[in-house]
Amino acid sequence: GHGSDSSRTNVIPDDILQREEEHPNSSIDAKRIIKNIDSIKDKNLTNKFLDVGCGYGFFTKEALNAGYEVTALELASTERYVTKKIAEISPIAKTFEDFENSDNCFSVILMSQILEHANDIHLWISKAYDLLVDNGILVIAVPNFDSIFRYAMQKNDPYISPPAHLNYFTSENLCDLLKRSNFEVQKIQWISRIPRDSFSKRFSKFGNPFVSAMHSLSGKFLSLIDKLHIGMMLNIYAVKKPEITNNN
Repeated sequence: GHGSDSSRTNVIPDDILQREEEHPNSSIDAKRIIKNIDSIKDKNLTNKFLDVGCGYGFFTKEALNAGYEVTALELASTERYVTKKIAEISPIAKTFEDFENSDNCFSVILMSQILEHANDIHLWISKAYDLLVDNGILVIAVPNFDSIFRYAMQKNDPYISPPAHLNYFTSENLCDLLKRSNFEVQKIQWISRIPRDSFSKRFSKFGNPFVSAMHSLSGKFLSLIDKLHIGMMLNIYAVKKPEITNNN
């Protein structure tokens, strides 16, 4: 996943691309997120883009295709290798805490499926604020702790996974954190998706028409729970408000 840690060395980029083509997930998210950024971003700002924990590079690739100048961070060597092959960019092997750059540099910072792993979320949000230009955009994608699936599955929810996941977010607590850090929330989305192959594995014995029908029904159900704000994933887009300086 985006920002995951891995030491696998037998991963082949073509296999990753083929799997994504057969069961699109990251590429769909990347297209949606970059499109939303473009709709919010002040056109007068630069195109400097920081992808924190870039994973296999699908978001980096989409941002590059959209004309952004991307800096990517990724600790895991396999993910860096795949990103270089997929997006033709070499991610920096540093944590966000250790990453050094001049303040007021980036117009966009993306943290997709990574903030739940952070030791100090206040430090991360504060650092993002410093690195962004005024009116720059911070995009955060995390599992939604208010999801209907979390309530139904309780401790069996796959996203309740300490010590890998240290932080748990709802739209309310994440918006509150951002507002207190001088960000203005522009857009909130709830995103739910169940891969088609999960239906294929479970219902293949009933034939493809049944699999297609089940997938279609699940799509309608997931669309409804997203509208009710109880979907699986939470995407928040926030703009850095300029600091008010007192000249007296």
